[in-house]
Amino acid sequence: MKSKKNTNVKGRKRLKLDALPIEIEPLTTIITTTATHSHSIAIQTDLDMTCLSTLFENLSLLQQNSINTSICIERFRNDDLNVKYYTGFKSYNIFEMVFELLEGQYDEYFIAYSTRPECDLPYGMLTEVHKLSKKNQFFLFMIRLRRGTDLQELGTFFNLSHSTVSRIIISWTRFVYSVFNSISLWQSKEKVQQNLPFEMKKNYPTVRVIVDCTEFEIEQPRNPQAQQNTWSNYKNTNTAKGLIGITPNGVVSYISPLYGGATTDRAILNMEGCGSLIELLEDGDQVMSDRGFSLDRKFSHLTLVHPPFLERHPQLLPENVLKTRIIARHRIHVERFMGRIKNYKLLNGIIPIKSIHLLDYWFYICSFLTIFDEPLVKNI
Repeated sequence: MKSKKNTNVKGRKRLKLDALPIEIEPLTTIITTTATHSHSIAIQTDLDMTCLSTLFENLSLLQQNSINTSICIERFRNDDLNVKYYTGFKSYNIFEMVFELLEGQYDEYFIAYSTRPECDLPYGMLTEVHKLSKKNQFFLFMIRLRRGTDLQELGTFFNLSHSTVSRIIISWTRFVYSVFNSISLWQSKEKVQQNLPFEMKKNYPTVRVIVDCTEFEIEQPRNPQAQQNTWSNYKNTNTAKGLIGITPNGVVSYISPLYGGATTDRAILNMEGCGSLIELLEDGDQVMSDRGFSLDRKFSHLTLVHPPFLERHPQLLPENVLKTRIIARHRIHVERFMGRIKNYKLLNGIIPIKSIHLLDYWFYICSFLTIFDEPLVKNI
């Protein structure tokens, strides 16, 4: 039997069993379609390259602007949330108000302090400072106080060298302190009485000031005597201590210089001399404090109001328990005030020895700035 082979049937070839059908297009159709497709690809490629070119150009401009643009207070003109975050002021308007207060004294105070030996810098660095506006120098200073931001980081924010930032901080610290210290915080007896809260008027109508001490941790001095003078048994470390006084309605009225942490609360309260609290008080005034304070006998014209002691009793008498609670209710405001000072994070860390000469100024400035916060006590 003969094997079957592919043979022509009536002039046509027989397909193989495994062959697949395909669509055969005319050559002209194939050429036209290919050309159109190639043209489409070319157009798309041209469009993509144009878009990419524009995109890279925009990115280049954006990068250039990012490098040349530094943080500035004008950026937060309508952003009170960030103004409060960076400076502690409730709004941009309050920042402006404080700056205008300082700007009015700029020529009188600032020039004198910018030429001190520790602020002397080469001419190039001096020019670098002047490139930053006065308002933004103040903004930089406030960021340093409120956020405790490192000098290197501030230099990155404002496109300034580390040494220039340091110079700005030193200059503005001395300048702001000079202006704030020239403003009297102590209120007259009549004004205190006029703004006396109802509860205080009912319980202690002649209280002139509520006092307490606060401490800031410092780097351990190398000098043994300095270590001893600054050692605080309460904090169990080396500290600087200051006395704060507020009016019964919660406004700061007295800020003392700072003393070594070994100085007792009683010693600071009884300090005499120009600018001391004792010199400001008048006959018949009452001072409210904690148990750790006491007045020397020679100040018999003054009265100290503090929680009662046990006085050989196993526990407080009922009337003394009530008195303790009433005093604590009034004293809580000075403790809240201390918390507001500590909101300035520059004072929260360990103050290095090289910055000790500025700590007194920072303490005074941060205490003064609480005036622009919400009232501690609502007058009813």
